[in-house]
Amino acid sequence: MKSKLLIVLSALLVVSFVIAGCAPAAAPAEEAPAAQEPAAEEAAAEPEKVFKVGYINADLENPAWNALGTGFTDKATELGMDAIAVSSSGQAATQFKHAQDMVTQEYDAVGISGTDSSTANAAVKEFNAAGIPVWIAHIKPDDETAEFVAMVDAQNEGGNYDAGKYLADTYKAKGMTGTAAEITISLARSNGAARHAGFKKAMDEAGIELPDANIKEAITYTRDESYTFAQDLIAANPDLSIIWCNYDEAVLGAVKAIEDAGKLGEILVGGFDGSPESLKAVVDGRINVMAIQPLYEHGTIMAQQMFDFLTSGKEPETISTDCPLVTTENAAEEAQKFLAAVFGPTAEFPE
Repeated sequence: MKSKLLIVLSALLVVSFVIAGCAPAAAPAEEAPAAQEPAAEEAAAEPEKVFKVGYINADLENPAWNALGTGFTDKATELGMDAIAVSSSGQAATQFKHAQDMVTQEYDAVGISGTDSSTANAAVKEFNAAGIPVWIAHIKPDDETAEFVAMVDAQNEGGNYDAGKYLADTYKAKGMTGTAAEITISLARSNGAARHAGFKKAMDEAGIELPDANIKEAITYTRDESYTFAQDLIAANPDLSIIWCNYDEAVLGAVKAIEDAGKLGEILVGGFDGSPESLKAVVDGRINVMAIQPLYEHGTIMAQQMFDFLTSGKEPETISTDCPLVTTENAAEEAQKFLAAVFGPTAEFPE
């Protein structure tokens, strides 16, 4: 009996040693936990907001306004915003309808160039009521309660004064004695009033007569309209010595009328803006001076300010750019460098 018990105990002892031998001497170090899968809500994080911005332009059918609108949409798109430029086609009712549509569609920021200063009021106030920040390009509202965060334009009065002074100096150097005339954008627009004031100041200082009857105010803003204005001015003023035009299409229509009347060189002509065609005409000696307004750049400035304001809260800044002169004397060196600023990077002189 005793021997059987010893056999059983020995067997149990062997089993215990086997089990002990199979067990590790120490507990292994814990393995690093597996990377946790991101929570579903983190994995599906909301995409970065795409801001919706718009620009209501007085008349995109006009090449100068179109250049500003293109600058705006080009820059806004480059910055990743959803951008559009729409035309009021010179109609206040269309302008207001655009404003209503942009409010309904909850635009984040808008720019506007009013059909004139008084009609801009209603559109700007529509945005004010909706809490949408407004930028002004060139034509500001004349109601102080129509609020905007910043304005982008050119030195309208100063640029027209400088060009007028250049024409007055040329007039005197040539020994001219006749009268001056002006083809202007609407004087109900803030920029139109400023441009007229600058040119008139230059004429007054030079003692050159600018009769009220010689001031023609655009209605359609077309080259044909300006051509007709210039024909009438030439016919009514045998001593006409200067025609100043404060937008591109006007100066191009006027120089054609001067040429058709056989008076190129007898009547000095100049203009404001600086399209490829008008700058080429200065290079060719057909136009005496252009005061440059960097329209494309104005659009890019407005878009950049919107982006900075919407993404970081940067305070917008009112900017009024200089208007350098391209003249008969400096056109060969100066005209080319202003093409991109006025009409964009793809602008070229016409053949």
